[in-house]
Amino acid sequence: MNGSSANQQSGQGRQFGRASVIRLLTLGAAFALTAVLVVTSSRAAFSDTADTSSSAFTAGDVELVDDDSGSAMFTVTNMVPGDSETDCIEVTYQGSVTNPSAVKTYSGGFTDSGDFAEYLNLTIEEGTGGGFGDCTGFSSGNTIESGGTLNDFDTTHTNYASGAGVWDPSSTPASMTYRITVELDSAAPSAEAGESVTALTFTWEIQN
Repeated sequence: MNGSSANQQSGQGRQFGRASVIRLLTLGAAFALTAVLVVTSSRAAFSDTADTSSSAFTAGDVELVDDDSGSAMFTVTNMVPGDSETDCIEVTYQGSVTNPSAVKTYSGGFTDSGDFAEYLNLTIEEGTGGGFGDCTGFSSGNTIESGGTLNDFDTTHTNYASGAGVWDPSSTPASMTYRITVELDSAAPSAEAGESVTALTFTWEIQN
């Protein structure tokens, strides 16, 4: 090769930092090209593959259902100070994820005609036995809200992160009964006569 080609190859050597390759290309570029072609042809003649069987991915689900059949838990009229109402609801976890997070209870909101919710005392218990519309046989295992008002609960427990409750299903399906007691405070003033809370909902949520 002439001096110009040698200089070009030397420049390529500095560019790629592979001195041994540069010497091979300088001494026998035609041979190197032939070798590449032979190797490529040989690979095509003797190639083989092995594949896995078809794979699939399916997301697990976390699902809660209750036994209220779309009915309201409470429809109470003509309450007077000291009156209380109690009802139960059974919540069942039937998701496919076997180790979900704890089930949390929080306020789903309500409509207050005045400040009536400040005089409705709320107690929520987790336990077993009983079901929607009938707490017969209920056995309390844990009180998750006691002594506060409905207004306090609505302000404090607004979403999953701030929800109340410790039930952590360890299998599926698994059920928990919640007993909810609402009492009109005995100290409710006469100004609350005729006031009302409507569209009250409670929410149970589970996450993975």
